[in-house]
Amino acid sequence: MHLAFISLFLYFERCIMTKKNRRSYRFRIYPNPSQKELIEKTLGCCRQVYNDFLSMCIESYKADKNYSIKKYDLVKLLPEYKETFPYLKEVDSNALQQAVIHLFNAYMNFFRRNAEFPRFKKKKNDYGYMTTKINNSIRFIEDDIQIPKLGRVKVKAHRHLPESFKFTMVSVSRKGKYYYVSLMGEEEYFDYAEYIKESLDPNNSIGLDFSLAHLFVDSNGNHLDMPTYYQDSLTRLAKEQRKLSRMKKDSSHYKKQLLRVRNLHEHIANQRKDFLHKVSRKLANTYDYVFVENLDLKEMSERKDKLKLGISIFDLGYWTFLNYLSYKLEWLNKKLIKVDRYFPSSQICSSCTYRKTDLTLNQRNWVCPICGSKHDRDLNAAINIKKEGIRIILNPSK
Repeated sequence: MHLAFISLFLYFERCIMTKKNRRSYRFRIYPNPSQKELIEKTLGCCRQVYNDFLSMCIESYKADKNYSIKKYDLVKLLPEYKETFPYLKEVDSNALQQAVIHLFNAYMNFFRRNAEFPRFKKKKNDYGYMTTKINNSIRFIEDDIQIPKLGRVKVKAHRHLPESFKFTMVSVSRKGKYYYVSLMGEEEYFDYAEYIKESLDPNNSIGLDFSLAHLFVDSNGNHLDMPTYYQDSLTRLAKEQRKLSRMKKDSSHYKKQLLRVRNLHEHIANQRKDFLHKVSRKLANTYDYVFVENLDLKEMSERKDKLKLGISIFDLGYWTFLNYLSYKLEWLNKKLIKVDRYFPSSQICSSCTYRKTDLTLNQRNWVCPICGSKHDRDLNAAINIKKEGIRIILNPSK
């Protein structure tokens, strides 16, 4: 009886502590020529449906500004619309429905003042379509994935899906010459936050100071040299883009060269993402707290002073790095704490708290006139960011 009560208690406790987190898993797929052709057809059909239905919405609004468009009224127009264009029946019907639903959401978001007015889709920007999983229509079969209309497509399953992950939406996308499938759904996880909240150790933490010479300098005195993938590829990229500019637009050679340029951009982006994923994973696994400055990188990149930061900031991918680090820490119930951007981390002596108010941007090293400590600007800032972050944790009201 006692054991049964304990089991029942643990069951209800788990039900209470179990939460769902929205997740997506992306895998690269290798469609054969006929499957590639069908993917391109589906992209074109979804683009046509989106644009034509957007035109319908605009005309309806011009005719009656008080007319309220409903989502399912738009979806009900699809069967009649497909009779007008019979080739639409060759592609996945769910993909066409999702195109209409995305249009409706974009259209209504404009009137809710949440977004700009939806634009007509262009062929050169058409990279993916979405479909739904119905009655196990999308599933893994050995080294393939079953996708409606496409059939079995070879997939590179570089990781296993958790048993608790249940997906309902699937996106098939193309970037350059690469094709991907993204599974979107919810994953159950046991929320240990209440249990480990007190066990998180503020001393097992690290402060990171953004550095243009590196990606960041940490409070332990280490710095991470971020490979400048974009700048290293500028010569090759400029050469390929010059070739593209000399070709007749929309010719077969133009389209092939445009694909080469896109492939190069995709390669650079993948290099940067791979590096940042590995760095953020290492930090998330090692520390309970990570402290950073809440910087406005866009404003820094647009500065017209002597720094001339420009593309250098975006080539580092610091914002992307913080995004990766944030959700990886969240998955582990750890914390990313952002210190106020106006906190004078570089001016304060990390030894005696003296503040050097006349410190200029080009001074990379300075000596404290009070205690005589020699400071590297970035290392000193990282140490102060860590101290301020710990203060925020221990005394959040101050």
